[in-house]
Amino acid sequence: MIAGIAITLATTGVMALSLYQMRRDAMSQARDAAENLADSLEKETERNLDVFQLAMREVAISIQTPELQRLPADVRQLVAFGTTRGARQLGAMFATDAAGNFILDSRSPVPRRLNVGDRDYFQVQQRDKGAGLYLSRPFLSRGDDAGQPTIALSLRLDGQDGQFAGIVAGSLRLKYFHEMFKDAILGRHGTITLLRTDGSVLMRQPYHPGDVGSTLAGGHSFPPLVRSDQGSYVDIAVLDHVRRLYSFKRIGRYPLVVVVGLSTGDIYAGWHRRAIAIGAVTIVIDVLSIGLSLMFAGLLRRRLEMERQLRELAWFDSLTGLPNRTQLQREARRALAHAKQDASSFATLFIDLDRFKRVNDTQGHAVGDEVLREIAGRLREQLHAGDSVSRLGGDEFLAILQDCDVLKAMHVAGRILQAIRQPVALDSEQDTSITISASIGIAMYPSDGENTDVLLRNADMAMYQAKRSGRNRIHFYAPEYERKAREHLDLEIALQHDLKARTLSVAYQPKVDATGRLHGAEALVRWRNDRMDSIPPDYFIPIAEESGLIVELDAWVLGEACRQLAAWRAGGLAVPNIAVNVCAMDLKRPDYPGFVARTLADHGLAPADLILEMTERVMFDEAADDIRTSIDEIHALGVMLAIDDFGTGYSSLNYLHRFPVGELKIDKSFVQGIGDNARSESLAQTIINIGKTLKLTVVAEGIETPAQREFLRRHDCDLYQGYLFSPPLSPDDFARWVAAQRQSVPARPSP
Repeated sequence: MIAGIAITLATTGVMALSLYQMRRDAMSQARDAAENLADSLEKETERNLDVFQLAMREVAISIQTPELQRLPADVRQLVAFGTTRGARQLGAMFATDAAGNFILDSRSPVPRRLNVGDRDYFQVQQRDKGAGLYLSRPFLSRGDDAGQPTIALSLRLDGQDGQFAGIVAGSLRLKYFHEMFKDAILGRHGTITLLRTDGSVLMRQPYHPGDVGSTLAGGHSFPPLVRSDQGSYVDIAVLDHVRRLYSFKRIGRYPLVVVVGLSTGDIYAGWHRRAIAIGAVTIVIDVLSIGLSLMFAGLLRRRLEMERQLRELAWFDSLTGLPNRTQLQREARRALAHAKQDASSFATLFIDLDRFKRVNDTQGHAVGDEVLREIAGRLREQLHAGDSVSRLGGDEFLAILQDCDVLKAMHVAGRILQAIRQPVALDSEQDTSITISASIGIAMYPSDGENTDVLLRNADMAMYQAKRSGRNRIHFYAPEYERKAREHLDLEIALQHDLKARTLSVAYQPKVDATGRLHGAEALVRWRNDRMDSIPPDYFIPIAEESGLIVELDAWVLGEACRQLAAWRAGGLAVPNIAVNVCAMDLKRPDYPGFVARTLADHGLAPADLILEMTERVMFDEAADDIRTSIDEIHALGVMLAIDDFGTGYSSLNYLHRFPVGELKIDKSFVQGIGDNARSESLAQTIINIGKTLKLTVVAEGIETPAQREFLRRHDCDLYQGYLFSPPLSPDDFARWVAAQRQSVPARPSP
């Protein structure tokens, strides 16, 4: 009996300790969840506010450009707010004069008759020259969203005399934060609060209109909350008197704090139910017998171990460490949402190892498990950031490639097949290994399915087709995709062969002034393949970029263009300079500025003889810092830099101000619209005005008619390029064209 009582007491003690640990675990898990949610909301809010702030600064730069004031109202609005599209979903932007009257409005070409002189975000900027970015207290909007709770961000504008000239501001509807918060899983009594560091409540979930504008500054937990960037604490709420676990985080550099609160009642609800059940069972065990008590203790231990294992296996495969089917569903939903939002595509790769059952049958399951772990590691290595790979079970894997077209899917799948085909070492001492292959089926979103189940099914069907075709193969679900991918692959192989054989050629298109006098030439690569005849650059250049051949191709074109310029000059042909296109991959090479300098020196040319043309996308590449370093070094050599196809990409006055650009080339789509499209004419005129303001040479390309030339001449365009003057020519034809021009164009008068 004494032993039974002792065992019963020990069992009861174990139960109590287990319940205590469960309670601590519940609080710890709740704290992690609250901190993760606060961190997620902080990042999302900071990102959106940063986007809004950058858009405001772009507007401020545009307003301070003198030429803006002389443009028509609709063009002025387009220039001022043309780069703010990504921020308009957050709210409206506007600019005022020193009295607070609207002078620019993102919602209307003609500014609305509104005055914000009584708003705090205007008065703070008016009083304090060093206020910087100011975030207002909540107020009720007087504009299109009259009566809606709103906050505003403002920046001060100073005139040339340094005096206050007005503000650039943006109004953010607080309803936006309500929409962002409402889908968060908080439990029955959970809350999310967004407040200023002075205690003013901007938004609270669950939403009550009366909470907006109220203050939490009176609570004893408020001072430490605003003194720290982040933290957690347990307190009773000022507004509804519910005890909660709070996790808060300061939103970047903004005077805002997001606070996530989880009710302790919700946190411990499951623990309470479990405690009651365990307590009842414990009482029954104590009454019945010591034997039942010992049995229950064993069951409890096994249950706790099972729960631990279930937690470990909830998201990841225990053998390979890859995400499992449950996590795969989350990854697929995220990829689907991203693709729908950005109108992009992604690829689903169903990967199945060929004849893997034979490995298990002949080598044993232990060896099979080791092979699966090795293959899983190789799959991780072949994917880029943002892509994911999961184990479906057995020898089946699934990869999701975001922002992926057919060609990229083919390349990645090819790398995966090569990686899997490498021998897997089984015993390093005996130098034994095994070689295995895989079959891959690919389904593309959205053409092959618009939900994850359909895409998975179609990728699975394509994988079986790959197996039926002989294994160790790639098969697309849609036959036209497979045809297109193989066509691209054949073209890539042909391009690589012809590039090594130096069978490509370079054509040269003149650049002239309004009188027809030669001012330079642009080098344009041409490819005529024996099997496929002439191939347009718009077709093979993207393939070269995707495969990495573009670096070798651009280097060859630069060398060939410099050689030809030197040859012309040696033959007495005076060509002022040569322009060559470069891409982001060229500028990412740390040795590229040195390569340019060596190429010029090898052909006896000066840096001023070369112009490097790059598109606007280069400025916004993910490796922009490396590119900026190369651009600065090239500029220091004395080589001019030009922006090609200006107006079609990320046109921004800001990067024209920050980067050492000497020439703008108006995209041919605007030039070809002259005479038929008033908007194209306005944009072409605007680009010319911008170039003149920034003292840049403006070149119009794609000129085909005298009317287009005359329009550009009237608006003082500097240089002209297009079929009206000459198509791209071979070196000999170019020399004959220059000789003919000398006869028809009067010589430049001597100074």
